[in-house]
Amino acid sequence: MNLHLRAAALLPALAIAFSLTAQGGEEYYINSIYDPELRNVEKIDIRPVPIDTILPAKAIDYRMLTVRGEVPVRVDSIDAAKLNIQLAQQKLYKGHVKAGFGLFTTPLAEIYYDQTRSRTNAYGIHYKHMSSNGGLADVGPSDYSFNSADAFYNAYLKHHEVGGRFLYDRRRVSYYGYTSTDSLENLILVSPQPPDDYRKQIYNDIGFAAHLKSLYKDSTKLAHDVGLEVHSYSNLTGSREMNFRLTADLAMEQGAETYGGTLLIDNNAYRADLGAAGEMRQSGTLIGLSPHVLTRGDKYEVRVGAGIFIDAMDKTTFHFYPQAYAHYRLFDDILVPYVGVDGRRERNSLRSLTRENPWLNGSPLLVNRSLMYDLYGGLRGSFSKDLGFDVRISQSRVKGKALFINTPVQYQGVTYGDQFTIAYDQVDQLDISGEIRYALHEQINVHGRADIYSYGTDAQAEAWNLPPYKLALGAVYDFQDKLLVKVDAEFLGPRKGVTRTPGLSEEQTLATQVVHDLSGYMDLHLGLEYRYTKRLSVFLDASNLSASKYERWSNYKVQRGLVLGGATFSF
Repeated sequence: MNLHLRAAALLPALAIAFSLTAQGGEEYYINSIYDPELRNVEKIDIRPVPIDTILPAKAIDYRMLTVRGEVPVRVDSIDAAKLNIQLAQQKLYKGHVKAGFGLFTTPLAEIYYDQTRSRTNAYGIHYKHMSSNGGLADVGPSDYSFNSADAFYNAYLKHHEVGGRFLYDRRRVSYYGYTSTDSLENLILVSPQPPDDYRKQIYNDIGFAAHLKSLYKDSTKLAHDVGLEVHSYSNLTGSREMNFRLTADLAMEQGAETYGGTLLIDNNAYRADLGAAGEMRQSGTLIGLSPHVLTRGDKYEVRVGAGIFIDAMDKTTFHFYPQAYAHYRLFDDILVPYVGVDGRRERNSLRSLTRENPWLNGSPLLVNRSLMYDLYGGLRGSFSKDLGFDVRISQSRVKGKALFINTPVQYQGVTYGDQFTIAYDQVDQLDISGEIRYALHEQINVHGRADIYSYGTDAQAEAWNLPPYKLALGAVYDFQDKLLVKVDAEFLGPRKGVTRTPGLSEEQTLATQVVHDLSGYMDLHLGLEYRYTKRLSVFLDASNLSASKYERWSNYKVQRGLVLGGATFSF
């Protein structure tokens, strides 16, 4: 249907005509009149009305809740605090004297004198004397005397430290290693006077040392530490030794690596007095070079190098030893496993051998030794800032190891005591060790170390005088910086010693040698020091509190229960 609108203007009304067309084509017309009506309009009044900005206060009602809070009571303890007011730098004294006297007529005297603080140089002197009449019964005369003196001077330059030291050392010991009886003493008194070195030995050591050390702040520069040491060593027998030793340690950092090495030049001239047999001369130079490369990381360190040595003692020989080390830090340095291998050529001198065993005969034969290898591994670390430990196992082989053998000395049929001769042998050693350290607030310090050894020899039947185990314990207690207590204990396992008659063939010597079983021992030392003032203190030292006459070397017993007391003073 279509709708058509037709409109016409009528007055006063509006006429409207509608036309409707159906789908069939028919049309319908509708006519009507539209009469509009006007109505009144109601308008909204939107004129502004003022509003007061002060709002009325609302009444607030506060009420207390009837609830009770339960607060537990806790008492905290507060540690006592010690207020120690110190100056920026404590006062130093130039001199320090220590003097004492003990059993067996044992005087002790020691003096130090230093420059104290200085930015440009440092110097000082030191002297020490200790002697005793021995006091051992049933053996030969056992008196001894030790004297040592040294003086040093150091100069501090802009980039170097230069220093020198002069030293003198004199040691007197007695060959008392024989069983003494009244009949033997009477026989000695009526016998012809033997040479002096049959009953005692005196060692004189005169030497000086110098060093030059770099003090660079820049690690990329070649750091160096050069040292020179000269010793003139002689004994009462008439044997003499002049040793010249030069060492130089060099290192330079390049990024994460450090390149370094050690140079050694060791010249030794030795003349042994053999009495009626004349003199024996041994001279030679030992040259060593040990380069290495070291790299570090946050948790690891690795060092690889080698030891290269030329030994011109008697005949020229060449030696090469591997050297390496590595460790890795775990759990913020709580555990540090490490492994390594070491090897080097070392000099056996008259001075080094008599420092190890002072009852050596006056004219020993010298043979240098080689640490062929030392394979080791271990674990060190700390359980806390106060407690640390180190456990280690190593397997080593030393060629030219000095083993000491008792040799009786006779003069016109009278025995004046055993002196030691040297048998050089190849010794394999397995060492299982452990060490622990504990320190608490600088007042308590405890340390302990245990070593278990196993030996293998090439030519000798036993590793003479070497112990199967060794245990060392020590503790220091400082009570309010007034009373200082020191305790040290050493345990040494049973050893084997041997006595051989000189002048026999090898077959006769093996048939007549006597093996000694040396018992294990414990040596307990106690030291007390009471600081009356900062300058004056008194002390008391007691050694071998078990009062056992044990033998460190075969037939050579130690003093029983030495007690020594005295005082110290600073000025």
